[in-house]
Amino acid sequence: MQLPKHLKQYRLDAGLSQEDLARRIFVTRQTISNWERGKTYPDIQSLLLLSEQLDVTIDELVKGDISIIRERVERDRGTLYRLGAGMLAGFLAFTVSMAWLMWQQNHGWGMIQCVPTMVLAGVFGAGAMCCALAAEHIKKKNDLVTYQEISDFLDGKKADSEETRTGWAYEHPQLANAIKFAAAALIGLIVFELVNAAMSHF
Repeated sequence: MQLPKHLKQYRLDAGLSQEDLARRIFVTRQTISNWERGKTYPDIQSLLLLSEQLDVTIDELVKGDISIIRERVERDRGTLYRLGAGMLAGFLAFTVSMAWLMWQQNHGWGMIQCVPTMVLAGVFGAGAMCCALAAEHIKKKNDLVTYQEISDFLDGKKADSEETRTGWAYEHPQLANAIKFAAAALIGLIVFELVNAAMSHF
């Protein structure tokens, strides 16, 4: 990424310290340091403020990065779709396995006979959870939301980017994730009951 080098050079050209620049764009000095070391990437609002304070365009700040950003967005988007499909498949397989386990227990199967089903349910459940965790890791590690915003902004989709950044889910990510998991659990319970009810007739 070229932004760390560009940002530091433009800051020095403007005669600003990291603390001076941080104060002007309402972030901490550590945030500026992280950007200049390439540890994190500024979001589109921060890039707009940086361009104003340093008297350069966003294109100049991210020059050389945009093709990399778009490549990462496309690559990670595809990976997230696959992980989402894996999570859904694992979750459904886990639900069916649990329903099958209930059927076995209701029909007098012994504990030893039920062990393979328990193992399968555990594997499917763990697989779904691993897919969910991997998806979150990709989004956080690769600044996927930030890169998507920058790409959209440079393509003239500013309104969509701003809406994404100011949405309720973005402002409360942990609560949003908790609600997603609760919704998934509720759907799983409904599916479980439906499958269990259907299998009880056999």
